[in-house]
Amino acid sequence: MSQDRALEIDRGFLRSLAHLEVRTEAAAQDADALLALFDAQALSRHLDFAARALREEGVGYYTIGSAGHEGNAAVAMALRPTDPALLHYRSGGFYLARAAQVAGRDGVMDVLLGLVAARDEPIAGGRHKVFGHRALAISPQTSTIASHLPRAVGLAFAIGHAKKLGVEVETPDDAVVVCSFGDASLNHSTAQGALNAAAHASHRHVRLPLLFVCEDNGLGISVPSPAGWVEASLSTRPSIRYFAADGCDAVEALAVATEAVDYVRRRRRPAALHLSVVRLLGHAGSDVELAYRKMDDIRAADARDPLRLTARRLAERGVPLETMRSRYEAARAHVAERMERARRSPGLRDAADVMAPLSPRTPERVATEARRAPDFELRRGFWGDKLPESEGPMTLAESIRHTLGELLLKQPGMIVFGEDVAASKRSARSIVADSEP
Repeated sequence: MSQDRALEIDRGFLRSLAHLEVRTEAAAQDADALLALFDAQALSRHLDFAARALREEGVGYYTIGSAGHEGNAAVAMALRPTDPALLHYRSGGFYLARAAQVAGRDGVMDVLLGLVAARDEPIAGGRHKVFGHRALAISPQTSTIASHLPRAVGLAFAIGHAKKLGVEVETPDDAVVVCSFGDASLNHSTAQGALNAAAHASHRHVRLPLLFVCEDNGLGISVPSPAGWVEASLSTRPSIRYFAADGCDAVEALAVATEAVDYVRRRRRPAALHLSVVRLLGHAGSDVELAYRKMDDIRAADARDPLRLTARRLAERGVPLETMRSRYEAARAHVAERMERARRSPGLRDAADVMAPLSPRTPERVATEARRAPDFELRRGFWGDKLPESEGPMTLAESIRHTLGELLLKQPGMIVFGEDVAASKRSARSIVADSEP
């Protein structure tokens, strides 16, 4: 069923090209950018087809794809390749558009190695197919719904504070953090907590350059999302600017994404970009859409296929149909060639292979660091005459307070968050700053 459906969508796109009228007199000012976006969309689509083919062969293990969401490639093109990103599992178009912006990065192979659980997959070591790579400034996310949103809030907060604390980081001072998620994820308490934290910080005029991107396909696996809920939830957030666009229309998506990114970059305040998209090919490869969707709804989604709409926009700009067809087939050939290489990649064999990508245990280093004390004069300035070691037996609360104090002195990039946490007249941070030349 899944392979038949993939073939139907594939052929449907190719048939749709024959019905387009190319406006040969049209200006092509943005045609190159649209072609680059189309290339990312086409690669993402063929990777979704490949995932299902690999699963049918018994060598692929992940079929949740990005078909219908490929308009998120426009968000990548509106950003810089150094802007940190934490991505939804349907943001394949974004990943491939970002990879195309960084020399030497093969985004297609990254994804395929994850699909076949290869040991040399660059992010999770084959343990899970995720979008991420350090060279692309994309942090891998877990399967836990919306768990990456609080991380994105923290990362956006850290950009402004790293410089104040004198901490060297790779992220540029004017970077924008982006995190994408689905419409059903919006209802998760973790997402709500992240949105509230961002709004609260922005209300207090704390710099938080974060763009939330909701890829709204109207479905939470098999359950429809209430009509209008995403807009109602995101547009009324205090101190978070709301933007909305048709994520299936590449031109509109790119224009609105560019506006949203520019707002966040200039104002250093959070914003939410609501992209209306569709979901093609079901939730995953084993999914039978007709069990919960009407055929009319499936056909309506097919008509809004982002690749079809991007092709229409290209035709309006005078791009020949054969150019689009050849680039689409070139994407198919590229994915097929890489897929053959991925099939031959060594897979996970045992528990040692599964654990290999994890941080190794280093008890000796941990013990050495635990014994390392901060500079004595810093400690004396912070604690005064009551150094922790002279206090005698402590309660649990006193032990926690003293431990935090010592860590603040040892780690210049450390910040304590929490209720009833405030700066004292002379904090550990001010003492460290005063001691610097």
